[in-house]
Amino acid sequence: MMLDTLIKNASVIPMTERGLVLYGTSVGIKDGKIAYLGPDCPEAAEVIDAKGRVVMPGLINAHAHTAMCVMRGYADDYTLQSWLFDKVFPVEARLDERAILSGAVLGMAEMIRTGTVSFSDMYFCQPAVAKAVERIGMKANLCNAVIALGDGYDFDADRAVIETRKLLEEYGNTGAVRADVAIHAEYTSPPEIWRRVHEWAVKHGAITHIHLSETAKEHEEAKERHGLSPAAAFCKYGIMDTPVLFAHGVWLEDEDMRLIASHGGSVAHCPVSNLKLGSGMADVRRMKDHGVNVCLGTDGVCSNNSLDLFEEIKLSALLAKGEALDPTALPAYDALEMATVNGAKAQGRANETGRIAPGFDADLIMIDTLAPHLRPIYDPIATVVYSAHGSDVCMTMVRGRVLWDGNDLLTIDIEDALREVESYAMPIVRGE
Repeated sequence: MMLDTLIKNASVIPMTERGLVLYGTSVGIKDGKIAYLGPDCPEAAEVIDAKGRVVMPGLINAHAHTAMCVMRGYADDYTLQSWLFDKVFPVEARLDERAILSGAVLGMAEMIRTGTVSFSDMYFCQPAVAKAVERIGMKANLCNAVIALGDGYDFDADRAVIETRKLLEEYGNTGAVRADVAIHAEYTSPPEIWRRVHEWAVKHGAITHIHLSETAKEHEEAKERHGLSPAAAFCKYGIMDTPVLFAHGVWLEDEDMRLIASHGGSVAHCPVSNLKLGSGMADVRRMKDHGVNVCLGTDGVCSNNSLDLFEEIKLSALLAKGEALDPTALPAYDALEMATVNGAKAQGRANETGRIAPGFDADLIMIDTLAPHLRPIYDPIATVVYSAHGSDVCMTMVRGRVLWDGNDLLTIDIEDALREVESYAMPIVRGE
């Protein structure tokens, strides 16, 4: 069999077995899938020499608001409530589809360059974003979260509802682009709205994406409203009966973790954003001990300032160690697993991506470990987790298609993307 592409001489971190590194290994790709993994060099139409480099699964950003790239640096150093209601919501009311699309494209450029191959995105104008994802060649689970505030709320007239229905009709729960459904948070809609969103999840087999217990205020006020924590309230109304991806989970209690784990739910840990907003630190080790599938997300750039998942990988490990006063609390492999294997599971892609194994999609990244700050290397996994940055990624491939070759973004005109953000979107953000 003639392969389409062969990556040879690589140090491969396959994420198929704890601590496993395959040295001097070849990865063969055929029709967008991994067709060979081993020491030989089968015949291929294209050969990439990975000598001195690490090849590993591409990263999965399990919680993002990608188009918020247009607000990078716009609202720094605010509490979550002030940031959201005083700064973000007023800007978002002004953003149109063109501005949102410009931010989404810029965000995808950043993610591709820093090794992310798939992202779970909660934002507006997602049908248009879906077309951009297809054109650019990434993978994405897209949703527009329902926010039902005020007595005059009309579910059927809600833009989020209209867009969700369109996404579900066009994309469903298979393929490179998938439709999720979303409840913004416990505090932005009542249970009767949750039930209506849940009906979509049941009918379409969709994942429900929800912000959960991000701040102490949010968590405690939910108890006043429902007599239950946010997680327990969602469970009471049946929302966890279908797959759920919760974002943040900073203030989860033991019973919340047990509920999420027993229903097969996932939590996207977003340490940079949570720290920047002063929301707190999620107890990842405790969640994992309860059996929760913990993955990683960046959140939006307006509350993080970066979509570089390597920052989240390292910080998640360090925070867990510091919180527990135990350097073994979250080993390097576990941190990397959160950004690959666990992210794939959270997206409903566990048998498709997140690992390097025959039959999986060729969603790969290559890290240039010849850089001085990455030498010497005793353990490639530890090197990737504790020393690497997104800027060290020298190739990003999705379904066998190279999107970033270390010099150029091959599916995005970055100059045009920057021009669109700066000439069109920025004046809208500033209210000009």
